[in-house]
Amino acid sequence: MTTQLDPAALEVLATTPAALRAMLSRLPEATVSAPGAEGWSPKDVVAHLASIQRPAVIERIGALLSGGVAAVPNVDEDAALAQSGLRGRPLEDALEAFAELRAEAMTLLRSIEPAQLGLRGKHSVAGEISVADVIHHLAYHDLLHVEQIARLLCVPIELQRGAMRMF
Repeated sequence: MTTQLDPAALEVLATTPAALRAMLSRLPEATVSAPGAEGWSPKDVVAHLASIQRPAVIERIGALLSGGVAAVPNVDEDAALAQSGLRGRPLEDALEAFAELRAEAMTLLRSIEPAQLGLRGKHSVAGEISVADVIHHLAYHDLLHVEQIARLLCVPIELQRGAMRMF
């Protein structure tokens, strides 16, 4: 269980919305809406990230900061995405929702004192976790989805490289 914070973790979390906006906002709708082999498009991934901000960040960290050994439920990510309604909305709506909700989450995360990083709770699936564990997991989760979006964008471009595909 981690009780110290990697200095990059909060910065990854703070910059992910702007990074995704820079990567996606000027691309054609057909590109950002095209699903990959997993069934998700880049737009779907942004909608997913927005939809979990409250349950996976604000509520989860809030439960851990409340003191004691808090019960931390698992987040049903599919239900959160469905409830958000963002999957069927334009990319700009998902990017804006993600930026707003992440800004709210960052206010909470930046208010955490070093001594609070070791506060822990019992996650319904993962077992005992600390505030620092959750923050690191969230940064890792963001980076995995940035990578996923980059891979989704690569597929149609890769097919157009002609003889350069040998490299």
